[in-house]
Amino acid sequence: MKFTTLSIARKLKFYQLIVYAQVLESGSILRAAQALNLTQPSVTKVIHELESYFGAPLLVRGNRGVSATPLGERVLQRSKSFISDLRLLTDEVNAYLEGSAGHVIVGTLISASAWLLPRATQLLKEKAPKVLLSLRIGQMDQLFPALADGELDLVVSRVPDDWDVHDWSRRNESPLLKVEPLYRESLSVVAGARHPMHKKRTKFVDLHAYPWVLPTRDSFLRRTADALFAEAGLPIPDNVVESLSILTNITLMQDQRTIALMPREAIRNFAEAGLLKEFDLGGALQFGDIGCFYSATREPTPAALMLRECLRAASREHVQFSSLLPAGEGAPKGRMREKPSTNSPR
Repeated sequence: MKFTTLSIARKLKFYQLIVYAQVLESGSILRAAQALNLTQPSVTKVIHELESYFGAPLLVRGNRGVSATPLGERVLQRSKSFISDLRLLTDEVNAYLEGSAGHVIVGTLISASAWLLPRATQLLKEKAPKVLLSLRIGQMDQLFPALADGELDLVVSRVPDDWDVHDWSRRNESPLLKVEPLYRESLSVVAGARHPMHKKRTKFVDLHAYPWVLPTRDSFLRRTADALFAEAGLPIPDNVVESLSILTNITLMQDQRTIALMPREAIRNFAEAGLLKEFDLGGALQFGDIGCFYSATREPTPAALMLRECLRAASREHVQFSSLLPAGEGAPKGRMREKPSTNSPR
């Protein structure tokens, strides 16, 4: 059977493609049915209809769930584009008919999720309370491909030095993603507010023997931490927990012994609440630019445009706040920048 554009247009429905994409995202028909608020037989029927139409299996069922066949993978990739455009159309129609409405899906990491995005969300809700905002936390090698495929509207994260050389950033030399830098983030060496080393003039070497929380080894922040110890002529501490969980790290530091290296913005509210305190080690350690990534090939939804404006406003507040902090607060003396890496960003 030879397919034509007209024959596919007559038979296929957006509804079927949405169900199919959800099955693969969920990893099982049961979880997809729960996510879509449908019955499992209803989802199974849709998959059977699609496979019957194409005359070939689209899913491989195994002990660990379902995955796409080679044909199913092609259908999935095109479905993502259709679904992204359908969401754009939905948002534009709602914005026109109701004023400010729509749905924006944002991917983020630890460096932007603690203060910047919550503040931008508050500003967005003041302007457009009907906009639905969905946040997805992940690693860069998960979020950037999802942004390129249209699964996300924006990604807010540190701007990697080599982000624009990866496969997901361009196709046939044409850029798939663009970035708008928002502000420069610094890092803090921090501990519980009653840590004994807060009471005396402290050098970085004096903190080495204490327990440390360091970022996981697959993260940009860990490379910064490793370089920090190397610059000081010190090995990585023996007593280490690896974690990117803000709440876990803060809880560990309440023993008033554990020390952590964290983005300054991530600890802001907890420092103001008296739970944490930065060590004054003579200067600020630069983490890099925090930016807003977006598609270079798709028109943004009205909701995404509003959120980008709110991110800019929140970033201006962040810069003003940082300028009011007492001089000397921050991480070790000097201004260290990460070297570009050939590894995939995380």
